[in-house]
Amino acid sequence: MEYKYELIKNDDNLPIKIIYHTSDERQFIPRHWHESIEISYVLSGRIDDIYIDGVNYTSKQGDIVLINSNAIHSFSVDQGKNRKAVTFFISYEFIKANYPDIDQIAFDCVSINENDEQKIKLFNELRKNLDSIIKAFLNIGDDSLAHIKIMGLSYELIYLLLRNFKISKKSCGEIKTQKYLDRLTQITNYIKENYNQDLSIDVISAKFNLSPEYLSRFFKKYMGMTILNYINAVRLEKSYRDLMNTDQSITEIALEHGFPNEKSFNKVFKTFYNITPNQYRKKIKALKSVIKTEN
Repeated sequence: MEYKYELIKNDDNLPIKIIYHTSDERQFIPRHWHESIEISYVLSGRIDDIYIDGVNYTSKQGDIVLINSNAIHSFSVDQGKNRKAVTFFISYEFIKANYPDIDQIAFDCVSINENDEQKIKLFNELRKNLDSIIKAFLNIGDDSLAHIKIMGLSYELIYLLLRNFKISKKSCGEIKTQKYLDRLTQITNYIKENYNQDLSIDVISAKFNLSPEYLSRFFKKYMGMTILNYINAVRLEKSYRDLMNTDQSITEIALEHGFPNEKSFNKVFKTFYNITPNQYRKKIKALKSVIKTEN
């Protein structure tokens, strides 16, 4: 998963991309954005934190959370059991081809804590559509015509969204201009490509001919976090993979992924996972050993 502007590549035969999530491991996807409309739908378990443009949600079984085009968002989930969720990415071009005024509207589609009876009915109708898409998607291997079913359901999906959940962009808060989105893309691209180097606000601001003060304010305003916290989030996500999949020492992992020393890595890791990297590695290995023994 990219942490910058993310290009979502759809199946050539379908206008939507579908990802079925079943992992019970702890996961963290740092802040990013993309042009596609994204829908998060929890089938069982929960997603502990979904951040969208300054607002945080916790979603549980049955909850639907739509993320509008170019909205800055992130995901965080703790370890859990029997966790299942589906992510739908709806192509911006697909919607625009069928609704040319897409640039003038956004979608207000978050079912969490919804109490209005009429809205609850609309969400139930949307769930029925999403369930049908999932069923067809999981049946692709056995049904050579499943892609036709998904195509039809995709048109129904955007119909339901446009009929029941569209709002004017004027009523959905501050809209980031393309200029600022482009600047964020350049900055986050640079961080992603150089996260394992000695990055600082002075280095990054000089790279983009901005003052350190302006860069700090700009990044915090549009990303909802400090630039240092973002750098650490990228480093943490990268280092987590090596922690789980290699036998490298904690110090080696820390230095390889841009942390100045093991102490710094421990501090950042503990902020999110509540234990040190070494403790976490031992805990996961012990759990895997138990599961292997039981099987």
